[in-house]
Amino acid sequence: MKVLVIAPHADDETLGVGGTIRKHAEAGDQVVVAVMTGPGKEPPKRTS
Repeated sequence: MKVLVIAPHADDETLGVGGTIRKHAEAGDQVVVAVMTGPGKEPPKRTS
């Protein structure tokens, strides 16, 4: 089985579905976690 976990922030997948991820991983399933948070604040825009 293939399992895709989509999380808005790092560690949300662990706190929300960590047990389910472990269960699938131990069963030999392919588990992919996608964390959707960007790198943080955008740099200040330069104006002239």
